[in-house]
Amino acid sequence: MAVYNSKYRELKFYVDGELHAFSSGSFSTTDAKAIAVLDNLADATRVEEAKAEAKTEEAPKTKPKAPAKKSSGK
Repeated sequence: MAVYNSKYRELKFYVDGELHAFSSGSFSTTDAKAIAVLDNLADATRVEEAKAEAKTEEAPKTKPKAPAKKSSGK
């Protein structure tokens, strides 16, 4: 999925005669034709290639530490 941002909140563009619009300055798509059009728009900037790739690059989780042992109450 490709994600694009625009300085205009509701930028609109056509792909094969079909109207598409940004919502709050953001637009996401998996359509190759829409991606080709957006890559050529001066007012649209590509932000993210794919969310799936970003999720796989997360830092490995570390094991939680064992709870501290209680001292004897002598």
